[in-house]
Amino acid sequence: MRLPITSAAQADLREIRDYTLHRWGPEQEERYLFDLWDRFESIQSDPSVYRSREDLFPGCQIATQAKHVVLFRTGDDVLEIVRILHAAMDFKRHIE
Repeated sequence: MRLPITSAAQADLREIRDYTLHRWGPEQEERYLFDLWDRFESIQSDPSVYRSREDLFPGCQIATQAKHVVLFRTGDDVLEIVRILHAAMDFKRHIE
C-alpha cells in the first residue's frame, strides 16, 4: 500500500518537529516523530479499525497518536495522510 503524504501534512510534520525540538530537545523530537511513523504503519496494516469522520471530508478516518490526530483516507492500494493536527485544534478549520 502506497503512503502519500499531502503537502499540508508534510508542513504539519515540520511544525511538530520544530516545536518538539525547541521545547523538549532532540531526544524527545526523535522519539515523537518515530512514534508518529509507527502510527502510520499501524494504520497501513489495518485502516478499518480507525474511526470514520465523514463530517470532515469524504472518506476521512482518524487515528490518535499522543497529542496529535492523524487524518487520513484510503483508496485503491493507497493510504493518504491528509493532516496531522493537535487534538485540541478545530479540525474543520484546518481542512481545505
